[in-house]
Amino acid sequence: MIIFWLILGALMASSIWFVYIKFQAAGKMSVARWILTAISVIWGAFLLAWIVYSIAEGEMQAAGMGFLIFGAILLVLIILTVRLDSLIPSKKKANKVEAA
Repeated sequence: MIIFWLILGALMASSIWFVYIKFQAAGKMSVARWILTAISVIWGAFLLAWIVYSIAEGEMQAAGMGFLIFGAILLVLIILTVRLDSLIPSKKKANKVEAA
């Protein structure tokens, strides 16, 4: 299980690094989006840990139900993170609307 924890930590670090390279370098990340990204990465790690530990203990039904429930919540978090800019109007967009 030590190897699993090392791999899980590497996955978490690489996912944060990927988000930074992909979005922050282009200047597209707000503070709220960073917070939702961190919550999503932690929730995804929890999902993987739940599945692996359930399978390791021989509880296939717990792994499947955890995947369905926690995976659905992770999907909602990811959609909220991606759509955050369209949900919260920024000051620049509001100023453009008022100027027109």
